[in-house]
Amino acid sequence: MNQTASELLIHLYLNVDVFFAVFARIMGFFIILPVLSGNSIPIPARLILSVALAVLAFVGNVVVLPAYEPTILGFGLMVASEFFVGLIIGLIVMMIFSIFHFVGQLVDFQMGFGMVNVFDPFTQQQTPITGNFYFLIVSLFFVTTGALRQVMGAFFQSFGEIPLGQGQLFGNWILANQIVAIIVYYFTLGLRIALPVIGTIIIVDVVLGILVKAVPQMNVFVVGLPIKVMLGLIIIFLTLPFLTAVFEMEIMPNVFDNIRAVMRGLVPGG
Repeated sequence: MNQTASELLIHLYLNVDVFFAVFARIMGFFIILPVLSGNSIPIPARLILSVALAVLAFVGNVVVLPAYEPTILGFGLMVASEFFVGLIIGLIVMMIFSIFHFVGQLVDFQMGFGMVNVFDPFTQQQTPITGNFYFLIVSLFFVTTGALRQVMGAFFQSFGEIPLGQGQLFGNWILANQIVAIIVYYFTLGLRIALPVIGTIIIVDVVLGILVKAVPQMNVFVVGLPIKVMLGLIIIFLTLPFLTAVFEMEIMPNVFDNIRAVMRGLVPGG
């Protein structure tokens, strides 16, 4: 149904509690969502974007009206609950980028870069140099492949599937088990991605160990470190084309499945 601007403003005024609940869920999602979180986008810009998306969700008939205790405490608990609902959904997406930081730490340790970190301007933290490289590559995939748009669409579906104020957060063992299973899956996936470099470096270590026994005069540290770095960089370069396929064919479909599973887990009885 078409509405004039004045009718929308009146509707917003009469249902301002609904708008704040929607805004809280969107802010919780944006705070942790990679690419749009951190310092990559200024806080005022994120606030404006969150308000605009909250208005779109509010007037787009995708919001189920909330049921809560009509007191200040009840309203505050509902808004806090909605914030954590958005945070949990965003956490599933954030895990994608966390596993690549984990992969970078494993690779750096094997290549001899374990003590070398770089300052990440997006997260304002020290990150492993290879992990930061993977993070930038995955961020590029995330935006250019349309995954960011699809994730946003999946998030907006939560307003229809999880009624405002009805997200079950405390004592929800189904949701807890789902999150633990997701963490285990991503941990295993990170090991699989890092395995080519780790396996190559282990073979190099074995060969160097044999050479040290055969030629005790050889300085294994002087000879071994450049070899590890060179072979590690070569393996990373050779595996980058396969990383695109893994991202599009395994990681992102699994992310959408996990988001839907978490949304079902947040619904009472889901």
